[in-house]
Amino acid sequence: MSERDNDYAKKDALPPLVARAASLAERLDFRNSCAIVYAPLLQMLAAQVRGGIIGEMGTGTGVGASWMACAIGEGSRIVTIEADAARAHAVADLFADDGRIVALHGDALELAAYGPFGLVFCDAGPGKVDHQEVTVAMTRPGGLIVLDDLTPARTDLAWWLQCRDVVATTVWVTPELGAILAVRR
Repeated sequence: MSERDNDYAKKDALPPLVARAASLAERLDFRNSCAIVYAPLLQMLAAQVRGGIIGEMGTGTGVGASWMACAIGEGSRIVTIEADAARAHAVADLFADDGRIVALHGDALELAAYGPFGLVFCDAGPGKVDHQEVTVAMTRPGGLIVLDDLTPARTDLAWWLQCRDVVATTVWVTPELGAILAVRR
């Protein structure tokens, strides 16, 4: 998860669900929410999943899932998983009234049981920098995998650009922050 460009202080300018997730981050003293600069990318990618399932590894306090929920189409849903029990339960409460979003407590790789996914957002943990083949397997053929928090100096995500099971590219959302987008063959 991002450790920068994630200042959500101006909550009145945010969509209501994102503002509530950002407030939860403050209450839980969680400082690694999805960077705001990724919001347009996440929304665009989530909008293309029509009647399918979006998976998110690394819920945090639900900020990334909230951005995606603002854009998903009718019949689509989001399943997000968080390793930290307190955060996972708080996010489950946050999304309790939104039937489109399921928040789970568990290891990121356990998300596979809820796929196959049309979009997987690897925001943290296993599946992003190790056990990547599990992430690929939980994505339907033609489905998209997005990995954020790429910096010009970061090298631990190079596997994605070399994997024969996906077609991948790098997209920069700022000069210092990027994402890898990978489509499963």
